[in-house]
Amino acid sequence: MKEVKAIVVGAAGKMGSRIIHIINETPSIALYQAIERSDHPSVGKDIGEVIGLGRMNLPLEGELKKAGGDVIINFTNPKTSMESLEFAKETGSAIIIGTTGLSPEQIERLEDLSKSVRCVFSPNMSVGMNVMFRIVQEVAQVLGPEYDIEIFEAHHRFKKDSPSGTAVKLGELIAKAIGRDFSKVGVYGRKGMVGEPLRCPVYSVRSGRPRPGCR
Repeated sequence: MKEVKAIVVGAAGKMGSRIIHIINETPSIALYQAIERSDHPSVGKDIGEVIGLGRMNLPLEGELKKAGGDVIINFTNPKTSMESLEFAKETGSAIIIGTTGLSPEQIERLEDLSKSVRCVFSPNMSVGMNVMFRIVQEVAQVLGPEYDIEIFEAHHRFKKDSPSGTAVKLGELIAKAIGRDFSKVGVYGRKGMVGEPLRCPVYSVRSGRPRPGCR
């Protein structure tokens, strides 16, 4: 079996380092390039030593500049993820994006590029959450538009986006299942005169520290 060459963007961050640990435990995939922002203090250092794996003889680099990688893995931020997608278009690499908080314009660009780029994009890569995505659509279809929709989501205080991409995705799927447009009925919290009952409120809580493995 051919060994997959992976490029991890955001390699020194929590999610990037976890991905590299998993790559290191997987015989069929190898770390080809580790990328961070250009001003990161660990750029130039051995990525294995940076993330606690021991020397891997692979430096942490400040930009994507090599062709030859099979897949780019990016769980960083919208701007960097879109730059990686454009790079994948140029080099013919596949790409996995697990970033949340993309704007409607970025989503539109992603959908356009994914017609010619092998791309996997999801706000949540958890198997359990993707099963839930499927289930909530079926439940919403069975219950129908007569039922109110309320989404409550809680994350640790280090979660950067609010609401989370997962909560937004749930809202989009539920709204679509009952024939509504989430961009028109989705609201974030309530204050004052709440308006018509056909809205889809999303409530976000940020508190405490993350459990190991959470992001």
